[in-house]
Order: sequence, then structure tokens, then C-alpha cells
Amino acid sequence: MRLIAVQTDPLWLDPVENRRRIEAAVDASGFAAGDYVVLPEMCETAWTSKAEHLQCLDGMKVPSVEWLAGLARARRVWLQAGFGERLEDGRRANSVAVVGPDGALKTIYRKNFLFPSERDAFVAGESLTLVDTGAGVVCPLICYDLRFPELWRLAALAGAECFAVSSSWPAARHEHWRALLVARAIENQAFVAASNRTGRDPSNEYLGGSAVISHLGTRIEERGAEVGAASAAFDREALVDWRTRFGALRDVRASLLGSVRIGHA
Repeated sequence: MRLIAVQTDPLWLDPVENRRRIEAAVDASGFAAGDYVVLPEMCETAWTSKAEHLQCLDGMKVPSVEWLAGLARARRVWLQAGFGERLEDGRRANSVAVVGPDGALKTIYRKNFLFPSERDAFVAGESLTLVDTGAGVVCPLICYDLRFPELWRLAALAGAECFAVSSSWPAARHEHWRALLVARAIENQAFVAASNRTGRDPSNEYLGGSAVISHLGTRIEERGAEVGAASAAFDREALVDWRTRFGALRDVRASLLGSVRIGHA
């Protein structure tokens, strides 16, 4: 299984055009059947902190998850993509869907750590899901979650071998993005596949920097600010060997951690 972090330049609040751009970017990524493809946060609309902006998704003939399922099934890949989820009570969540190569929805993860400007607009998540692809166990996360190592540690102790991060991380804090991705990989002895958008929206500029990072903290491939994809093979054998020989995860004191509900898919 290859990990592929795709970065796009979404047009502000234009899901029709952005779906076209996403499909083109995935097709240009060099994917093969069974690969795990990660797309940015709110990739159909561009990131927004206002729930009303996401009403453009409600008028789409094909809903977000159905469109993602068709995209994954047609390419026979695992697909993780951020979208503005409409909940049954009418509220919104900043979410990612993970769809299998057969087009089946495996999980919807809702961002646990909402950015301050999002908190009045979106419902925060309260759980994690570990997705077993057969080739590796993946934990999907979203953007600001990157700053909270306790969430990652709980996932790693529960069996996560790879973290897949869908983001809209602004240029103003781009070096934080680069440093934190490496830190989370080293701390948790896990691969990280991180997708970030590029371009501009009304509030921010974005520098991309999508990357795949090894369990040793090595940036195997990293993109610049251009539309494209970073990819690398997930090496489960090397990861298991390193965790066995260097037992940092075994030395964690669980009493110093909190807890979170963790599901398995």
C-alpha cells in the first residue's frame, strides 16, 4: 500500500469545480489499486469557519459521501477526504470520510480540536476511529488536531500504525506544520500522510507542504506549494521491527494520559 497525500487549490465555495480539480489531481497522483489517498480539509469548498457557507453542498445532486464513494470505487483506492458534514439535527461538523476501494463508507471522523473561530459554527468530535486497511491500521485526523499529541498517543497505544491528516494549514504557521508532523511521527513510531491545500482563500494563503513521513521521522516525500501529491510506500515490517527494538511506546505511563472513545473499522 502506498500513502498518497494530494494537495489541491480549491476555488472558494465552488464544489462543482473543486470536485473536478480533485478528480484530476487524484488521477495525476500515480495511484494504484489499494493505495490510501488523503485529500485536504473541506476539500470541496475550501476551509470556512461559518456553517452557512457550506449550504452550497446541500444543493449538490450527488451528496459528498456518495461522490467520494464513487471516486474511490472507480479508482479502487482507499480515500480520505474532508467535507462539511450536515448532521441529522441540522448542525454541521468539520469531518473526514474514509471510503474503501469497494466504495463502502468505513467511517466519518469529526474533528476533535476545533480551531477557535470554528467553535460557534461546528460540533466537535468526541472519538477516534482506527481503520484497518489490511496493509496497515490508519487513524484519520484533521488539521488543528496536529497540535495535540495526547490524541495521537491514545490512537498509537490503541494500535494506529499510520496517521492520515486532512488539513487547511495557513502559510503563516507553515514551519509549525513541518515540525509537528515529524514530531508526531517520531513520538508515535508511526507513518504520517498529511495533505494540505495550496493557494488562497478570503482569509489565508496556503503553502501546501503535503508529505509522507516515516516511522523514524524521515520526510520520504514532501511537496512545495504547487498542486500535486506526495507519496511513499507504507512499510509495516520496518515499523513493527522498530517498535520491537526501540520500545518507547511500551514505556508510556498510561496514568498520565486521559482517554477517548476509539472505534475500529
